Amino acid sequence: MYQFILLDLDNTILDFDTAEKNSMIKIVESLDIEYKSEILDQYRKINSSLWKLLEEEKITKDIVLNTRFSELFKLYELNADGEKIENLFRAYLAESSDLIPNAKDILTELKKRGKKIYAASNGVYSTQIQRLKNAGISELFDDMFISEKVGYNKPSIHFFEYCLNNIKDLERDKVLMVGDSLSSDIQGAINANIDSCYCNFNNNRDISNATYTIYDISELLNIVK
Repeated sequence: MYQFILLDLDNTILDFDTAEKNSMIKIVESLDIEYKSEILDQYRKINSSLWKLLEEEKITKDIVLNTRFSELFKLYELNADGEKIENLFRAYLAESSDLIPNAKDILTELKKRGKKIYAASNGVYSTQIQRLKNAGISELFDDMFISEKVGYNKPSIHFFEYCLNNIKDLERDKVLMVGDSLSSDIQGAINANIDSCYCNFNNNRDISNATYTIYDISELLNIVK
């Protein structure tokens, strides 16, 4: 049924939560602060609110990346250089190779079935590419559509049109967007009028308008015939 698979990366294929936590621990230790889980929780709240504004095209990605840490450490009365810490955080993230369970096996099977696989991710290009290489899966992708290079972020219709316009011999009704975010992946697919698959790996109760919903990446094989 589906021949062209657009795949979100973070928490769809790459285990971003683990990579983020490990990177935050290193950041906090570099500032001589005792790491506590509440620090990561506060960061995620700040980061999530900023990314939401980015998806709504109210701020730029530079604002997200260069202010989230300064805002975080203000809570701990530290006058931290947000841009400097961001660069350090990115370097730590780029070292990660953690994958969602079964992800590599599923990608390998999709390739055996002759499917075309494309990364479709909001993120920093160099960081995402390095993480895919570290995980040993970069060669399983036919192309990489990363927002920093595309020039638009999901769920913008422009992001998806860029992807679709740059896939050779595309058949639009055979495209499937797969991702864990209702606001960027699924809404973006709806904007682009293509089918979507919501990766509800955490059993969220949010109402999904996705064409399909899966709870383990291995279920994707049942959809992509």
